[in-house]
Amino acid sequence: MEPIKLDPFTEVPNCNGPSVTLKCLIDIVNEMPEQHFLYKGIKVPSMGAIFGVPKAGKTILAESLGLSVAAGLNEFLGEKIYFGNQRVMFFGLEEYYPSRTKRNEKQIEYFTKAYNLPRNWTDNIFVVNEDFPKHILSDDDWKLLDQEIERIKPTMVMIDSLTRLTLEPIEDSTVASKLMKKLKELTHKHNIALVLIHHTHKMENRPITLATLAGSRVIGQELDFMIGVNKTNRNDRYIKDVAYRYANDDLDYVTTFEINDYLVIEQLKQEKEYKLLEGAEISANQNPNDLSIIQYFLDYTEGDNSVIIETKQLKDYFVNTGFMSGPTLFATLKRLINQNVIWQSEKGKYALRESS
Repeated sequence: MEPIKLDPFTEVPNCNGPSVTLKCLIDIVNEMPEQHFLYKGIKVPSMGAIFGVPKAGKTILAESLGLSVAAGLNEFLGEKIYFGNQRVMFFGLEEYYPSRTKRNEKQIEYFTKAYNLPRNWTDNIFVVNEDFPKHILSDDDWKLLDQEIERIKPTMVMIDSLTRLTLEPIEDSTVASKLMKKLKELTHKHNIALVLIHHTHKMENRPITLATLAGSRVIGQELDFMIGVNKTNRNDRYIKDVAYRYANDDLDYVTTFEINDYLVIEQLKQEKEYKLLEGAEISANQNPNDLSIIQYFLDYTEGDNSVIIETKQLKDYFVNTGFMSGPTLFATLKRLINQNVIWQSEKGKYALRESS
């Protein structure tokens, strides 16, 4: 079949949308204001998550980054910071406001002394009081959120946490898709770096990955950056660049940190994640076979409890490779079913249980 020959001299309206030539779009983008990175792979504008296990330091990490932006510091944890107007907004929806306010007071005391900051630097930090809703659910709630961001015009916004933005299960892809659409529109409308605090599935001393992010896989697909925060059962805390849309990420090395007396993040060292985890003790109620199979489920399904794993796959991976015997595999599967970690949809077919 002869290829269709186009007359190169035929005039085509190449910049009339919605379909345009690539050159036309390149010219348009090059005339737009330059986009900057707030920190590492966090672009302005972009939307992402700091996620991890409970009490690992997710909120304090986000606050420490935000305060560094507000203070006009050049870097955070050894990486360069870009800031626009230095204004940051913290929507702390989970904590009772006196508790988080006391923590913030200690944090600004530390920053003021450590970096010899002027008294008025705290005018760049905005938080919500007791009048702001604890959940963003109704149209009026979303309108208020939108209005406050428009009024303050910050560079960075933190919302703690994602689960406060819906009462419906975020494991449902339709629910997740609607929620992420609203947040993405908010991000680009106000040209902000939106940092969402989120949680993981049960970790039990395992590597933090995209698969451990709680909720529908739609959430991970829509996020522009994902920074994981983990805590081993030896209380080693670390930060991991899980995924960036606009930058490279190093999945091997993580950054260990501690939280100082002023509740601010302080970097310790770079370390291989597996070394931190293999050095951690496994408690008596943690069966290594259970952990291996759970991790297989999380990696294979990416946390999606609608994905089915068949016995044949498990036998090929664990039994045929000599990792464990057939009876051990089936005993482990039975134990995980009893623990409500997985469930059996029919004979020989298994799936993850919804996270609680």
